Amino acid sequence: MTASGIRLTIARKEFGDALRSRVVWGIVAVIAVMSSLSAALPLLVPEAGGGPEAAIGGASQFAGLLVPIMSLLAAYLSIVGERESGSLKMLLGLPPSRGEVLVGKFLGRGGAVVVGIASGFAISGVITAALYGELPVAAFLATTALTVLLAVSFLGIAVGISALTATRSRAMTLAITAYLGLTLLWDLAPNGVHLLVTGELPGTALPPWFLLVRGLSPTGAYNALVQRTLLGGAATDAALGGPSPAYLDPAVFLAVLLVWGALPLVVGYGGFRRADLS
Repeated sequence: MTASGIRLTIARKEFGDALRSRVVWGIVAVIAVMSSLSAALPLLVPEAGGGPEAAIGGASQFAGLLVPIMSLLAAYLSIVGERESGSLKMLLGLPPSRGEVLVGKFLGRGGAVVVGIASGFAISGVITAALYGELPVAAFLATTALTVLLAVSFLGIAVGISALTATRSRAMTLAITAYLGLTLLWDLAPNGVHLLVTGELPGTALPPWFLLVRGLSPTGAYNALVQRTLLGGAATDAALGGPSPAYLDPAVFLAVLLVWGALPLVVGYGGFRRADLS
């Protein structure tokens, strides 16, 4: 069997395991319910205002908090779980190499997460269209694609953690740290840098580097891209009080998401390749 065939075989097994463990269905349910509730918010709370575009924006805010933890939960034990049980040693006694195992697990778990998120957003899209009588299809599809990319970024982090660690408890600790640091606490970083540089907290007009630092986490990059998708460049220009520089181009934040998905896999593979599994 070729290397690509081995990777696909492992990926199919991981995808099937995810289906049987109800990981996919849990993701579908959470995304569909939370996205639909956020879509209905402007109707339930008229003071919030907005139409279907605001509903999509609200759904993306929930997604920015929920998708990272779902991706981490779906994959942080993908390798270390089998390493602790001893089944990984048996698997590596067969044709797969360690690199093929890592790639196969990333593809399989990634496929499960992508299917879950896409299905959940599809359900919420139907509900949004029913509530408002219309759906901005291009904006909705772009936001869904960006949410999938956010999930893949955190999936790369999760598989990298799983490959790098030797115990479940250590993998869980690193996964929790990654979620807190990259999702909940990252926004404090640009505020801290601004305070150190200028001696005061940011005001209404932000320096361009502030938005760049805020967008260097996967969630920050995702939020910047969704904002550009729904509002165009006007929102960024308004925050800066003028035109935005080239380093705030959407391509930069897209690259940030891709790097966060790939770099942890490379680091994790480096540790996994040298690990003593005996």
